[in-house]
Amino acid sequence: MEIDYIALFVSDVARSLIFYRDVLGFRFEKPAKSDGAEGYSGKLKIGLYDRRWLSKLFGDRGEQMISGNPFLLSMTVQNLDQVYQELCDRQANRLLGIPIDIISPPTLMAWGQKILFLRDPDGNLLEIVESQN
Repeated sequence: MEIDYIALFVSDVARSLIFYRDVLGFRFEKPAKSDGAEGYSGKLKIGLYDRRWLSKLFGDRGEQMISGNPFLLSMTVQNLDQVYQELCDRQANRLLGIPIDIISPPTLMAWGQKILFLRDPDGNLLEIVESQN
């Protein structure tokens, strides 16, 4: 068994699409709809859906809000310092009108990985890890 799809339920599909496509570089080949968009990060398929889908999928249980952010989406890159600089440049130039919430710049962790932490427009935790190849 392996994970092949991740769905994020967001408050603003258009804003999240700009963030994941134009800021992080995910591929969205089909036009987005107002209630959702599907694309790829490498081979992993990712969906961005309006939070109203939760009640369609789960009935009354979907209307219960989960407090906090119970997951972390992790991505790997070859050159983390370069990616960090690109994110800072986009933020400084106010490209796309989407704020980039960087929690911590690239940091060498005690276990030897270099990691950058940030949040998407809905506050979901993301990490970008430098590949150790």
